[in-house]
Amino acid sequence: MSELAHFFLEPGPLGISNAAFLFSLAMAYFVHNDARTHHVPHAGWWALGTFLAWIIFFPLYMFRYYRGRKRG
Repeated sequence: MSELAHFFLEPGPLGISNAAFLFSLAMAYFVHNDARTHHVPHAGWWALGTFLAWIIFFPLYMFRYYRGRKRG
């Protein structure tokens, strides 16, 4: 395995891979920016929830706040 792949896929000091950490961080960043843009209450809490447990909070956020928007 190359050194770059080893860096991203092997567990780090927190027990999760760097790729998983960066993915969670990116999802939280998206949720926070989207929530602030559309004036969703508690944007920071949504972002924190997405960072800590994205598999639960990201679909919940998308279902609750994203589906009712008009495309355009």
